[in-house]
Amino acid sequence: MAHKYGAKKVTVDGIAFDSKAESIYYKLHKHEPNMKMQEKFVLQDKFRLNGKAYREIYYKPDFTFYDDAGNLVKIVDVKGILTTEFKIKAKMFAARYGIQITIAKKIARKDLFTEEVI
Repeated sequence: MAHKYGAKKVTVDGIAFDSKAESIYYKLHKHEPNMKMQEKFVLQDKFRLNGKAYREIYYKPDFTFYDDAGNLVKIVDVKGILTTEFKIKAKMFAARYGIQITIAKKIARKDLFTEEVI
């Protein structure tokens, strides 16, 4: 199935990425010792209300970076377009974890990125 925004899946080092831009960001940062990928963060716990079960809401950023003490210092999502769903999850993440998300946008025809904290 084609991606909604035209991104093509790419495999690098045996890892499948949702876009070429995401794979390039990985190649630029893969040697950083405290980087993790696709880590799951719960934004809202599952709950029951009036007999109905509601699933948890979670967010999986593309990349997470930690300092040497294991403290989360940077969350990066490689994005071309910021969807309404993403903007809501970014606010929920900031409220729950006390850290803002950095959006990495690939510069056209270059293996470079601009980064903006939202």
